[in-house]
Amino acid sequence: MPQNADKFLNIFNAVEHHFQNRFNQGNFAPFRFLLRRAAAKDAIIRRFQDVLFTFGDLRNVLVHNDRFGGLTIAEPLDEVVDEFEKIWDLIRHPSKVEIFEKRVFYCFINDTLDKALQIMLKHKITQVPVMDNTTIVEVLNGNHIAFWLASQTSVSPSQTKISQVLNTAEYKHNFGIISRSMSVYEAAELYRNSFQAEPKNRYFDALIITENGKQHEKMTGIIVLKDIAKFMNE
Repeated sequence: MPQNADKFLNIFNAVEHHFQNRFNQGNFAPFRFLLRRAAAKDAIIRRFQDVLFTFGDLRNVLVHNDRFGGLTIAEPLDEVVDEFEKIWDLIRHPSKVEIFEKRVFYCFINDTLDKALQIMLKHKITQVPVMDNTTIVEVLNGNHIAFWLASQTSVSPSQTKISQVLNTAEYKHNFGIISRSMSVYEAAELYRNSFQAEPKNRYFDALIITENGKQHEKMTGIIVLKDIAKFMNE
């Protein structure tokens, strides 16, 4: 049974070779250089960059210190090796946003508001994509409806078009459209960064999944904050 130091070094070597081949045209370079280059291009590596820097320092300790009786003086904890294995597995086999794919319930821009309300009630959802012919143009949500209601003296959802509700919206176009091949961590990063984009201090209402991330393509899924939250915090 290999010692933890050997396990750790085997994983480290695999990660280092992966970085060389994928991000540095197969050429050797110091690990910190490779890690920075990889993190600039890959959201998963970027997410674990600080941990990987620490693992790089640990590798130097293990390799450059003298051995005693053929064994390393220092031995990584089981938890360290397990964490490294987990990160390496995520790098090799990143989960794609296609895990969130499901039937998407939507409305058209000229539908009346009562249709959207019925969809929200029946399917217990608060975000409804809005189409203009074959193009995704908006995501209708409870805030849009509440803002519209506040400006009305009388209310008739069956006589009010969704376009009228959206015309009064305080926040518009607060969503993204992504490819089904995007990694979950890249989507989580988009969500996290949306909080600092306009409108600030407000996350995306939704990320809509299509085949290639184009607004005229068929929707294959939708991600809201509660779906992606655990990946933002890992």
